[in-house]
Amino acid sequence: MKSRLLKLSVLLVPSLWLGLTMNAMAGGPPVAMLTQVQGDVQVSKDGKEWKKVDRNKFLFAGYQIKTGADGSGKLVNQTTNLTQEIAAGSVVEITEADAKAVSGSLSEAKQDSGNLSSGLSQRFEKAQRYTTVRRSVEKKSTDVKLDTISEVTLANAYPDLVWSGMGAEYAYKLVIDGNSHDVPATDAAVVRFKVPALTPGEHNYQVLVVKGGESVYAPKREGKIKWLSAEEEAQVAAGLAQIDKTSPNDSFSKAIFLEDKGIAVTAMDLYQKYFESNADDTDLYPMLIKAYHDLRLDKLKKEGALKLQDMLKAAGQG
Repeated sequence: MKSRLLKLSVLLVPSLWLGLTMNAMAGGPPVAMLTQVQGDVQVSKDGKEWKKVDRNKFLFAGYQIKTGADGSGKLVNQTTNLTQEIAAGSVVEITEADAKAVSGSLSEAKQDSGNLSSGLSQRFEKAQRYTTVRRSVEKKSTDVKLDTISEVTLANAYPDLVWSGMGAEYAYKLVIDGNSHDVPATDAAVVRFKVPALTPGEHNYQVLVVKGGESVYAPKREGKIKWLSAEEEAQVAAGLAQIDKTSPNDSFSKAIFLEDKGIAVTAMDLYQKYFESNADDTDLYPMLIKAYHDLRLDKLKKEGALKLQDMLKAAGQG
């Protein structure tokens, strides 16, 4: 009987562990984005510890915003896309679906055609799927297989293509529309290659794995590179400039914008930049893990998920 109970408990531990992790991450997507911040504006997750904000910030249910005598800002609801203005000397609480003034003044919700934010609910919920991994001993497979992003957008300003490094003994051959580019071996976790300028439009590509001068892996299907025209690239630059105008140095909002355009590599770079300066922003960290997933960077994805679990435990949420 004891033996059966022991076996049952062993079987249940991974499931229980996974369930606890998912519960810790089940806080839901951001309810609103705080933007156009001016003066003294602070944000708290619990109404006790406050941090000054000087950039766009996504807010979750339970968060509070406090403005000083010279402080103001604008809330953009991530479901309705309606905006509300926070006056100076106010305290505002984010609810499950909206915002309410605890003190001071919060304007009525209205349409605002100049706002750059779009709803993030589906994207954020999708990102949470990639945050749960099991800590286990790494089993090195003898099979050589390389997965790359199926569709990616590149341009003169965003020429980098990335894929997972297979190890120092492997080199690569990037083939675009039948034209080959040799990529040297590296022990880096991520291989990065600047693609020479292509004509605007779609191009087929694949990455072959090479060892000892011989191809040891070739994908069954080709991926797609969309190369932006000068006009399309100018439109992207204008969008980034608008973000800089309303929220200077907001790498997170820029990453979301570029992700929407399919410029996945630069989006990942900007997510990484954001979390280098905002390491405690665990609520948004799943977006970086999703960026790794989309780019098929499985090692970074797993490392990111384990790092998030450690951060949640340190914050008492795991």
